[in-house]
Amino acid sequence: MQSRFRIPILTGIGILLSLSISSQTVPHDEMHWVDSLIHLIKTDQEMDSEKKSRLADSAFYYAVQKGDICKQIELRVVQSSHLDKIGLIDSALTQLYWANKMFHKGCDSLLLMSIYRNLTNSFLSINDLKSIDSISHIAMDLWNPEWKEKETRFAILNNLAIAYIQMEKNDSATALFRQVYNEAKIVNDENHILKELINLGSIKGMIEDLDSAYYFFSLAADHAKSHSDATDYMALLINLAKLDMERGNLSPAISLLDSVYEMAEEKKNTETMLNAEWLRSRVYDKMGRYKLAFQHLNDYSLMRDEYLDEERVKAVAEMMEKYESEKKARQIQQLEVDKLDAALTNEKVTNTKNRLLYVGIGILLLSVALISRLRYVQKSRQAIRKEKDISEGLLLNILPDSVAQELKAKGYADAQHFEPATILFSDFKSFTEISGELSADELVRELNVCFKAFDDIMTKFGIEKIKTIGDSYMAAGGVPGTNKATPSDVIKAGIEMQHFVTGRKKDQDAHNLPAFEMRVGIHSGPVVAGIVGVKKFQYDVWGDTVNIASRMESNSEVGEVNISEATYMLVKEDPSFSFTSRGMITVKGKGGLEMYFVRETGQVLRSQV
Repeated sequence: MQSRFRIPILTGIGILLSLSISSQTVPHDEMHWVDSLIHLIKTDQEMDSEKKSRLADSAFYYAVQKGDICKQIELRVVQSSHLDKIGLIDSALTQLYWANKMFHKGCDSLLLMSIYRNLTNSFLSINDLKSIDSISHIAMDLWNPEWKEKETRFAILNNLAIAYIQMEKNDSATALFRQVYNEAKIVNDENHILKELINLGSIKGMIEDLDSAYYFFSLAADHAKSHSDATDYMALLINLAKLDMERGNLSPAISLLDSVYEMAEEKKNTETMLNAEWLRSRVYDKMGRYKLAFQHLNDYSLMRDEYLDEERVKAVAEMMEKYESEKKARQIQQLEVDKLDAALTNEKVTNTKNRLLYVGIGILLLSVALISRLRYVQKSRQAIRKEKDISEGLLLNILPDSVAQELKAKGYADAQHFEPATILFSDFKSFTEISGELSADELVRELNVCFKAFDDIMTKFGIEKIKTIGDSYMAAGGVPGTNKATPSDVIKAGIEMQHFVTGRKKDQDAHNLPAFEMRVGIHSGPVVAGIVGVKKFQYDVWGDTVNIASRMESNSEVGEVNISEATYMLVKEDPSFSFTSRGMITVKGKGGLEMYFVRETGQVLRSQV
């Protein structure tokens, strides 16, 4: 897969040969608060990535004032990691390109390794596998074995291994996971020992070597029991039980799940209890013990509803906290309106008194003034009415109708939880390369043609467009509450989008003009939706469902619609679709996920032509 944003790594080779660690040029005490802020950004688990990105950006400009170029580079690297997490990959790569260009031998050499680490993270997000391979080998060639900090090295090697999996170089990926595992054992890095055992188990599971997968997951479980928290340990036991079920060892699977359930109940870990209950129903079903299977499935359903209610309350509470500042701003604005109204009323009373005082001597002037005033007021009212109509039109164009009405009625809109929703992401392949062949006007015109067509498709299927991010397009079915678009509707929309882009490319190719190719990914699950921000606000959706949908898109292929297992389970009986299983695919931050290419019945997959 081609890169959408390729950085000329070789431009920095001249300075790389003389890497060394040296002190900053700015006195340490002047930059102490910046170091504290960087530590806060890296360690605070409550703060979201968007806020961390803004903090890093603010600190960057302080470092610019102080002339500390190395600290500027460090802050851009920190910011890039959080831009990546919120999906602004091009912005993350821009920051890293700048950091790579500005790096010099006076900065800490490990800072350069951090640049490379984040580059592999971002390129993994857009599936630019060749760039990951190139950057990783440059980083490893420059790595100093004497450096005690190993986390950056391990992260780069892991990203390279995941890239190899995507390239179907499973042996190379396995060798890298083993290398990191052995190096982690030497330095007693308990976190990476556990992580690499899980990675080795996952890759064996992907190639259906279930016995080897069970072996590595067993080692991981033993390690987690001694060195990790109970949540990791229970998750690994769940995986072992699933492997037992897939290998036909049903009784051992039930024993494991019983143990996990008791442990989760003691720890009050509802999510793990749900996973165990669901898996118990499946195992009993395979055993032919249908009464027990139904009992556990029923218990799972009741527990899941209660759990989702709790999560819904938490999500709404969190969202309402974010809106408090907006509400306060509205209250202040209303106070200003009230003051203005009082001033106008006072002026009206004063003017009335003056008119009564001078009525006998200024009737003609007063009449002229009143006529002029009435005309002015009439024109003002017309202007206000026109602006109000424009504002309401813009509001309905930005927000779903039900949300816009709630915002107008209450001055704010409550966040809501939806279960389930179906999220669609699309993304153009090699966007940066193609944009380089077009002028700015041509690029905007081509994007507008595509996005306008996508908007029409969303309207046709009753799907809510959420936003565009660069060349990415995001939409959702099932949100807000008035939206009745089903997972099948979203899939049909995704297929029709691909038809449009494919047809557009044929027309452009016939005229020797550049054209886009596209990937589409879809996932279904719970989301929280609401309005974000005070200025330039927009309706948006949050939750792990959105992240997984994005991963479905980045792991799709040109011309295809890639759906998750969750979406597949909702539409698998729909006769208008046919499916091709892609098996378990490892994705960044999520481990192995089942994926399926979906097409209309009778449509031939591009990769099978």
